[in-house]
Amino acid sequence: MRITYLSTHYPSVSHTFIQGEILALEARGVEVLPTALNPPAAGDLLTELDERERRRTFYVKGVSRPAMARLFATVAVRHPGPFLGGLARALASGRLDLARGFKAVAQFLEGVLIWDHSVRHGSSAIHAHFGQAPAAVAAHAAAFGNAIGAQRWTWSVTIHGWHEFATEDTSQLRAKLAAADQVISISDFTRSQLLRLSGPRGWDRISVVRCGIDLAAFPVRTERPVSSPPVVVVTARLSAEKGHLVLLQALAALRRDGHELRARLIGSGPLAEVIEAEAARLGVADAVELTGALPPLEVARALREADVFCLPTFAEGLPVSIMEAMASGVPVVTTYISGIPELVVDGETGWIVPAGNVDALAAALLAATEGPGRHDVVAAARRAVEERHDRSRNVVELERLLRACHEPVGAAS
Repeated sequence: MRITYLSTHYPSVSHTFIQGEILALEARGVEVLPTALNPPAAGDLLTELDERERRRTFYVKGVSRPAMARLFATVAVRHPGPFLGGLARALASGRLDLARGFKAVAQFLEGVLIWDHSVRHGSSAIHAHFGQAPAAVAAHAAAFGNAIGAQRWTWSVTIHGWHEFATEDTSQLRAKLAAADQVISISDFTRSQLLRLSGPRGWDRISVVRCGIDLAAFPVRTERPVSSPPVVVVTARLSAEKGHLVLLQALAALRRDGHELRARLIGSGPLAEVIEAEAARLGVADAVELTGALPPLEVARALREADVFCLPTFAEGLPVSIMEAMASGVPVVTTYISGIPELVVDGETGWIVPAGNVDALAAALLAATEGPGRHDVVAAARRAVEERHDRSRNVVELERLLRACHEPVGAAS
């Protein structure tokens, strides 16, 4: 099977799971055409593998305007009905909102670029990650290919949540779910929200395939004494929904009560200056380090050296960073939202608190660093990741679903 794999950015520090998924599928014999709407930022190219993936990826917004104009003119002449019909449907989807209609037209034209790239590389199957722009562009590309009628085009999508559900109306997620040939959700919670948006007749096309990690890259560390003071590591984009500011408040509350903890915040993002200013205001600037984005090997090393991993997030699907920490043998403190409780069970595989609750977060950090039963929780956490998030096992189900969706009827699997 040859499949066009579409995301917003590739490679990306925030989407390393997509890279792992592509490589795992290729190891199983699936031919993948990495494709992204946007070229990566310099900060996303942290390894030689990232650079290699960049070189072989097709970037929609990397196509020059003259090349776009030539392609659109050629397509309009050769396939006037499908081209003009696609433009008209895109514009009409704006529902009298011109800004939304013109955005849909732009996404249709991006879909034509994806269609052309796929045709030139022998693919008529598209898989998108995320239900916003990538799903829209994939749907346009497949619809355009089917309108031409030379062969059957299919498209599928992986939905992660929270962002997809926050924009479900403006991104017309309900219509995309109805049009997709296969919908993959990364957790039971995510699937439940997709069932909410879909009619029962479409439920059989919505499956759960949990994100996986390479367990070999995160071996269980040797038991070690807790540092003095304990080190809390966070690996997350520095953005408002990740809850860094709540962690700072918890550190300040613990300091007032005589408990010293240090925090290493790994990642980049728009909230960096706000975090630094808030740490200074709360009097914990000396206990907070912002490292910026780090390559995977350095992230793995930071986890091995951590005393606790904390993700005080407000909005997620089910973060891969939690899986990596649990696999490494680091106690995890996080929040009770979305799909996280499917993996982190309070007092059993980690510590989980209501999002935004400073006192509960501070108490959980103490329990994870000083409380009894810490080692039992760590061992159970590793087993949970092995059972549910081993990429080498999960990719088998992903491949099965993709083949069932995209391979021509009667083709050998």
